[in-house]
Amino acid sequence: MGYDYNMMLKDCDSLAKKFCFVDLFCIGESVMEKKIECIKIGNGDKKLFINGAHHGLEYLTSAFILKFLGDYAGAYNNKSEFFDYDVLKLYNKVTIYAVPMVNPDGVDIAVNGIDITNPYHRKLISMVGIHSFNKVWQANANGVDINHNYDAGWRVVKEYPSPTGYAGPYSESEPETKAVIELVKKENFDMLIAFHSQGGEIYYDFDGKMSKDSIRIANCMSDVSGYRATVAEGTAAYGGCKDWFIKEFGKAGFTVEIGHGKNPLPDDMLNIIYEENSKIILCAMEQM
Repeated sequence: MGYDYNMMLKDCDSLAKKFCFVDLFCIGESVMEKKIECIKIGNGDKKLFINGAHHGLEYLTSAFILKFLGDYAGAYNNKSEFFDYDVLKLYNKVTIYAVPMVNPDGVDIAVNGIDITNPYHRKLISMVGIHSFNKVWQANANGVDINHNYDAGWRVVKEYPSPTGYAGPYSESEPETKAVIELVKKENFDMLIAFHSQGGEIYYDFDGKMSKDSIRIANCMSDVSGYRATVAEGTAAYGGCKDWFIKEFGKAGFTVEIGHGKNPLPDDMLNIIYEENSKIILCAMEQM
């Protein structure tokens, strides 16, 4: 089935309506003019930015983030612990900003394909030379891999638009990238976690650079989740969201690769990866 853009919007709206202390707002629009939604929860001076679905096939990250936020808000509302963490303490210490679906066009193309009447259907066929897009599409509606589009060691990986790996005509060329960058600059976050799939790994550096606390926090995340704290290699080592965050601000930024298997991870894996990744976020908040 797959967790698509409309499902994400419905869950965002439901969360904001259920809890008066949850703020929902738009940070920009995608190539196909879909709203890129952000959820804010918390009352702390420290600010944590989490995001998911930079890649179309990685929509399980969006489903995870919405489920986590709903349960976290519920625990705060009920004054209960959440995986043995003191939510009241965390809520008053850290404010979470979450963009569950950075790449809504890519997710919808990956999950639902694209209707022949949609003007982007012919455009994508002419750009990438394929006729079936679901189950292969990672890029945005311009055929740009957003997580290679940040100005952090940006370079040409592929020469032309593609389902994956094309970094764009230049760094920060895409509206989705720009929306994330503008939010980060505006809010001056203390920490960033970008959720991807898959591999069960936590990446914590960029080009040998990291904050003084990054390894300690990554090891703490590893301890609570069972994921491996490591350094990214190859094309995963540059051009990404956490790479840019580390380069620009020198603060702790992490990429978390949820689960194990082949993208897209099946919907029922959400129950398998939920606790380990929830503890990663809660651990990060406690360490801030």
